[in-house]
Order: sequence, then C-alpha cells, then structure tokens
Amino acid sequence: MAEIQRKKKKSTGSIVKDAVMTGISYMIPVIVGGGVITAIAKMMGGYNIGADAANMENLAQVIYTIGNNLFGFAVPCLAAFIAYAIADKPGIAPGYAMGVLAGTMKTGFVGALVGALLVGWLVLQMKKINVPKALQGIMPIMFIPVITTLVAGLIMWYIIGVPIAWLMGIVTGWLTALSSGSRFLLGAVIGAMIAFDNGGPVNKTAALFVNGLNADGFFIPTSAKMCAGMTSPLGIAIATFLGGKKKFTDNEREQAKSLFILSCCYVQEGVIPFQLKDPVRLTTCICIGGAITGGLCMALGLESPAVHGGVFSVAMTSNPLLFIGLWVLGGCITGVLYAIVKKPLPEDYEEDDMDNLLIG
Repeated sequence: MAEIQRKKKKSTGSIVKDAVMTGISYMIPVIVGGGVITAIAKMMGGYNIGADAANMENLAQVIYTIGNNLFGFAVPCLAAFIAYAIADKPGIAPGYAMGVLAGTMKTGFVGALVGALLVGWLVLQMKKINVPKALQGIMPIMFIPVITTLVAGLIMWYIIGVPIAWLMGIVTGWLTALSSGSRFLLGAVIGAMIAFDNGGPVNKTAALFVNGLNADGFFIPTSAKMCAGMTSPLGIAIATFLGGKKKFTDNEREQAKSLFILSCCYVQEGVIPFQLKDPVRLTTCICIGGAITGGLCMALGLESPAVHGGVFSVAMTSNPLLFIGLWVLGGCITGVLYAIVKKPLPEDYEEDDMDNLLIG
C-alpha cells in the first residue's frame, strides 16, 4: 500500500515526485492497452477508422470504440493514483474526479496533476480532524471523499483551472502551428534527451513531458520518444560489429548481441555499462542518433499512440514502415559514429574483473 505521507524523512519535493511517478506508472498500462486495442482495429479497418467508429457498423469499429474509451481513462487514472500515492484510498475518488474535470475544462495532463496534488493535500488535512468515535469508520468512505471532491472541484473550476486552461490552450496552439523546421527541432531535443542517460533523470524528464502530451491527444512527440530511445541499444550493437576485436573486447561484443533484442523491446538500460566505460564519446554518438531520429519523426508527422512497446507497438503507428526506417537509420548513425570515434584497444589489453562487472 502506498503511503508516501507517512515517510516523514522525505522532503515535500520527493513526496510530490514519487506521487507523480506512481500516477504515471498506473497510467501507462491504460495508454498501452488503449493503443494496442485501437491498433488492432486500425489493422482491420484502416488507420482512419476513428472517423466512422460512431456508426458501429462492423467489428473493427466496435473494437476501436473500446480502445478509444480506454484512452479516455488515462488522465483520470493519472490523477486518481497521484492522489492515492499521497493520501491512500480516500484520495482515489476525488483524484479521479479531478482527472475527469481536467478533461471537461481542457486543462489536460497538467490540470489533472495539479488537481490530484490538491486533493492529496486536502485529504491529509481532513485526516487530522478529530471526530467522534461513531464517525471515524465512515470518515474515509463518505465525508473525506465527498468534501474533498467538492472543495477541490470548486477550487479547480473557479481559481486554479482557469490559468491552466489558458496555458494549455497556448501550448496546444503552438504544437498545432509548428512548422516542419520547428517540429524537427523539438523532436531532436526530445530524442537527444531520451538517449542521453538511458533511463536516467534527463530521460525521465523528457518522457514525462511526452507522456503528458500523449495523454492530451498529441501522438507525434511519442513517436520521437520511442523511436529515438530504440536507437541507442541498436547503435551500440552495430558499433561493436563494425569495430570488431580492435575496439571492443570479446565480452563486450558478446553482451552487445543482447542489445538487438533490447532495442526491439525499447529497453535502453543495456547501454549503460558501455556508457560508463566511455561516457563522453558514447553519449555524444547516441545523442546525435537519437536527435536525428526524433527530429525526423516529428518533422514527418509520424504518430504513435503507445508510449511503450517497441516493435510490438509499431503496428499502431500512423506509418509502421517509416517508424522502422527511422529506427534503423538512427541506430546506423549512432553505430557508425561510435565505431569511428571509439579508441582502439591497446595491443596488450586484457579484460579485468571490472570490465566483466560493468558489462555482465
């Protein structure tokens, strides 16, 4: 059971960060599930089946409606579990309400996040109120959820939600009006950040931004994120093949074989042992490959409703062949660059225990 508020040693910033990450971890399966189901519908009835889904004339349209409805739960799910992570079960219902309200007010991901944090704080304050024993049993079931939902909802509607909706309107208009060049630049920044530390804080910052846009219906940045993230492990695997025994140890080349599989699964962490041994050159190369791939994904308008899944989610993109092509292109750029700039091994070089520890 998540009870972050009871961990007194944590700072407020850590509590908020953990709560947001908890909400995202619960939201991602909803997005992936909705994406996979709609992808099945698109394979059956074409990529634009959503335009006719309301008619419900065939099985593909019914399947699309199911998946699309699941997508609609993404933002409420995020808000509900952020509130849950802070305030436990009494925060779920009002948190969910803030997520639904965010959709009504068009405040999107940001509005749901702020509303959920507000709910968490209000629930914690209400838990401190001393009530008669007769009421203690129904407080977390009735009074806390009802009062918190009402108070937080009114604050969101009349005070906090207005500037957030205005801000989100500006962001939405900016994203919609981006030219091809501007799209490339944004995608390049996303791609470079995703590749930079392979699951580290920079990667997670970019992923948080993109996942928020995805929850609000902007699917192009998601392709930049996932496709760019898949280039790093593929690129290092290619580099070990091109560099051969002159630049990579036997153990490195053996371990690099698994990077092909990890790349397909959108798992970047396998690159970290290589990055620790040659941080500057390798990081530069993977960032270049990720930036080019991410930029092209954005510039060409490639959409990916799924935030994870690797090759298993390719079918749900707007252009699967383009996605695969950009993935391979980024991997080849990374691999060729690193094979060139990587220093050759000394002639008398022998692997030691530290090499095996880092790679194994």
